[in-house]
Amino acid sequence: MKSKFLRYLIPKIESKSESFAHKAIKYLLYNKILENNPNIIEASLEKYLETRRADVYFKFNTGQEIVVEIQNSPITSREITTRTKDYNNRGIYVLWVFYGDDKCVGSPKRPYHLKDMKISPAEMRLHQLYRGRVYYVNIQYQEEKFKTTQLFALHFSFSDTISPNLFRKRFDSFFIRNVNFTYIPNWNLLCTTHGNYKIARFYDRNAKSTLMEQLRGFAMRNNIFRDNSFYKLRNTKKFFKLTCNMFEDEYGKNIIIDALLRLITNKNYILNKKYLEKYKKKLYKKVKTKINIHHL
Repeated sequence: MKSKFLRYLIPKIESKSESFAHKAIKYLLYNKILENNPNIIEASLEKYLETRRADVYFKFNTGQEIVVEIQNSPITSREITTRTKDYNNRGIYVLWVFYGDDKCVGSPKRPYHLKDMKISPAEMRLHQLYRGRVYYVNIQYQEEKFKTTQLFALHFSFSDTISPNLFRKRFDSFFIRNVNFTYIPNWNLLCTTHGNYKIARFYDRNAKSTLMEQLRGFAMRNNIFRDNSFYKLRNTKKFFKLTCNMFEDEYGKNIIIDALLRLITNKNYILNKKYLEKYKKKLYKKVKTKINIHHL
């Protein structure tokens, strides 16, 4: 999306205090959220809140306050937790957004389904805080023109071939995960609480929820809801194979198994739960033997 407003306000220069990309993303989020949330009664950039300076600040007519933290430089998972707690202690909700092409991420992030991507500990921390999603924006620019991407969310799941453990390579620490893209329908914000943290997020669904909806439709076409014979081991194996043939290229087996187990627990699916749990353990043992960080 092109923004004449942004191009007018932001020269294509770097400064010691703020990069061009950080500034562009900051103005993008400020304008888009302000335009699409009519219940905002106060908005500002670079809001000073005692010991913290928020990139973007909003106050709603409900009294709820939100700060947007835009990150493009390296940050530790501990610092994310500390900063979030500091804002929360003031009663403020926090929305974190990462620049998907900069040093805060394990590997460049795109709005696609991708396998075996590097995930930084900071990204993993946000994935926990936001219950299966991390928000990103990318920016591309040439000469005096630039284009910011649509905000997008990614969901991480275990790789089918590489151990889920934390890897260390020189000074770099990272996880390897499959990455699944999910669409963000609009710029409206939601204030919610997860654990002891007050977070602000968009009205998007994480990839596992999207996959579960697709699996429900797939189950209806295969009579899984009505046919008790699918509980038999051979029929469960057959259906699982069909499911993997349909969805594995996009999602990978681990998240498919997790989604199927969730549907069984919710009594939507009539399948052999023990077989899927056993298969998951077998898959985990298999990937633990395939660790070679020198090729990552």
